[in-house]
Amino acid sequence: MPFGFKAPSSKRRKNRGEEIDEMMDYLKGGGSLAIGIQKRFELLPEKYSVLLLASQDKYDLLLMNLVKHFCKKNMGGIIVTLNKPGEDLIALLKEHKVPCTGLFIVDGISKKRDHELVQDSRIAYIETPQDLTDMEANVIDFVQKLPPGKKFFILDSLSTLMIYNSEKVVERFVHRIGERLRSSSFQSVFMIMEGTRPEIMNVLSQFSDAVVAIGPEISP
Repeated sequence: MPFGFKAPSSKRRKNRGEEIDEMMDYLKGGGSLAIGIQKRFELLPEKYSVLLLASQDKYDLLLMNLVKHFCKKNMGGIIVTLNKPGEDLIALLKEHKVPCTGLFIVDGISKKRDHELVQDSRIAYIETPQDLTDMEANVIDFVQKLPPGKKFFILDSLSTLMIYNSEKVVERFVHRIGERLRSSSFQSVFMIMEGTRPEIMNVLSQFSDAVVAIGPEISP
C-alpha cells in the first residue's frame, strides 16, 4: 500500500437517526452529568475541597458519574455513605460499570437501619451518623491504606449529616476533615442537597474552594 494512502473503512457510517438514538441512550445513562462534572472540575486546583449541590432525583446518577470521573484517572478514594448501605453502593457501581479497585467505603447508615452487615475489608461500619469521631477515625485509617499520589474523597450528603448533628458540629467537621485531606493530596467533594438554607451554605462555602452545581441545561 503506497505511503500516505488510507484504506477505506469497512465500518458502516451511522445515519442521523442512529446517531440521535445513540446520544439519547448516552444522556439517559447520565452522560450529560459526566460532561458537566468534567467541565466544572477541570478548572479546580490539584488539591481541593468543594461543595457539590445535588438534587434528590439525580442523586444516584450524580454520585456514579462523580466516582467515574475520579476512577477514569486511576485514582483511589474513600466514600462516606449516609444514604445507601455500603454493599448497595458497591452493587450500584457495578451496575453503572464503574471500575474502581482502590475504593474504600465508610458506611454510616447500615447499623442505624439494622441492615445486614457484609464482611468486606473495603467497608467500615459506624454505629450512627452522630458518631463523627468514629467516622473521621475510619476515614483516616483508609487514608493510610491508599497508595501515594492523587486521591479522592466523597461524603454523599451533608444534608443527611445535619439531620443527626447540629449545624455547628457539621461545620467544624467539614472544616477539620477537609483540611486534613487536603494536606494528603485529596480532591474532596461534600455533596449537599439543593434547597439548603443560604446561611448554612454561606458558612460551609467558607471552608471550600468552590460551590459546584450541575445545572439543568446539562442534566438528563
